[in-house]
Amino acid sequence: MKLIPAIDLKNNKVVIASKGKEREYEEISSILSPTSDPCKFINYLLSLYDFNTIYLADLDSISNFNNKNIFLQSIIQTFSNLEFIIDNGVRKYSHLYSLNNSNYIQIIGTETFEDYEILNYKKDKKYILSLDFKDGIIIAQNNNYRKICPKKVISMNLDNVGEKTGINYNNIRLINNIYPDAEIIISGGVANTEDILEAKVNNYSEIILLTAILEKNIIYSKL
Repeated sequence: MKLIPAIDLKNNKVVIASKGKEREYEEISSILSPTSDPCKFINYLLSLYDFNTIYLADLDSISNFNNKNIFLQSIIQTFSNLEFIIDNGVRKYSHLYSLNNSNYIQIIGTETFEDYEILNYKKDKKYILSLDFKDGIIIAQNNNYRKICPKKVISMNLDNVGEKTGINYNNIRLINNIYPDAEIIISGGVANTEDILEAKVNNYSEIILLTAILEKNIIYSKL
């Protein structure tokens, strides 16, 4: 089972979703982490487990796309031995792969991306699609995401990010109906080792998570 720590960045700091608030974020507390500096935070994660892939979302760029994201590039470059999955809020096909790094995979999020027809025409397969769910509904700029054939799809359950409510298999079933040949990466709601093992039994091999890692609710030897 591959565990992928999820890091949200805002104002160049590591942030987490505020409890009881609608898509609002606050700097990560000292209870969960000794630091909110992104590079130091990644080093802290690596002290907990030998992760080889990091999910990195730049919330500022997701809100207002930054085509020359020097800060994000510097983080990726600092950890050249790791692979990054990057969500920086790309809107257009021309925005893809704008970061000057080789050790990352571009996320295309349905919440922001628009140019699916061009993507389909180019037959580009070097991305990961993130299907962004809210209240069981896919948030998307248009429905053309159904025309593409991604190799990997993230089931991004925005309602459950930072919560410990378990894996939302209803969303996963919907993804299976749309993309029956795609590999699904689970994100949101994972609380502990039991949730991870349940996903493994159901033949899912990659999970994006953070809260369970920081609260030390995972027994890595059981995975």
